[in-house]
Amino acid sequence: MKKKIINLFFRKPLYGKNYSIENFYRGLIKNYKSKNIIIKIKVCPKVSNGFFNRLILIFWAFKNQADVNHVCGDINFISLLMSKKKTINTILDLYSLKRLSGIKKFIYYLFWVKLPIYKSSKIIAISNKTKKEILINTNVNKKKISVIDVCAQNIFKKNKKKFIKKNPKILIIGTDENKNLTNIFNSVKNIKCELSIIGILSKDNIYALNELNINYKNFINLKNKEIIKQYNECDILLFPSKYEGFGVPILEAQSVGRIVVTSKLEPMQSVGGNGALYVNPNSVKNIREGILKVINSSHIRNDIISNGFKNIKRFDKNKILQDYLSCYKEVLKNY
Repeated sequence: MKKKIINLFFRKPLYGKNYSIENFYRGLIKNYKSKNIIIKIKVCPKVSNGFFNRLILIFWAFKNQADVNHVCGDINFISLLMSKKKTINTILDLYSLKRLSGIKKFIYYLFWVKLPIYKSSKIIAISNKTKKEILINTNVNKKKISVIDVCAQNIFKKNKKKFIKKNPKILIIGTDENKNLTNIFNSVKNIKCELSIIGILSKDNIYALNELNINYKNFINLKNKEIIKQYNECDILLFPSKYEGFGVPILEAQSVGRIVVTSKLEPMQSVGGNGALYVNPNSVKNIREGILKVINSSHIRNDIISNGFKNIKRFDKNKILQDYLSCYKEVLKNY
């Protein structure tokens, strides 16, 4: 039997951005071997910005088609010239439908959502929340959508650390608008702590940190080992995001054995299970109360960490890999 080739299409990284979804896929297929299926990674040669860059990427993707073409999120527009019967699109989230308006929103909907979904044999959503949003915003047959979880990479391992109650190190992953930095900064005001912020800070962010007299360090463009070091050195992952497609940092922190404070929203609650303390991301007071609760109670901290280790077992790498292989084989079988 002739070997079948599966191409995974990744976006080209932007400076200052740490893309956990691509790291997830790399970790998922690492060491995978099969007599019949070869999985290759194709990284876009250009950054996805501007009309001409994106036009080039569409033709580049067309020329790099394989037996199955899996567009792994964010660059879904590159599937426009691909063979429909051979194409799978992963939809990470539909946040841009919320943040954009006018013609930009229409363009995003058409080229990142509607047409890629039409041009796909299968759609993969990374959470039930994302699946629901796809069904609300399109007329796609729900049978075409498979929900497949994400998991933390194996490189995130249990790492014991004494909790520093007097001056805890609080880790912030991401600096985009949905990450809720304004409420985070106001919630830690007058709490003795140190923020470790991964991602590019705006001038307004830096001004707010200085005005509120918050002790912080900023890290940009970290490699995997450096990110793991930040998890190992922190006491708390503070992740009260207002919107996520999944929320991989929750599982990464739980894998290491750290306190997770995150949003009382989906999909964060489904991802975190019993291994997190949940707060209202729109309430500075509630976020602050959550932080103080875990700082002041060793009992709560121990419960969160213990339940976190139990929770990550639900996101089994081997099962997730088999779910993806089933999707690939279904596409191969159908044509």
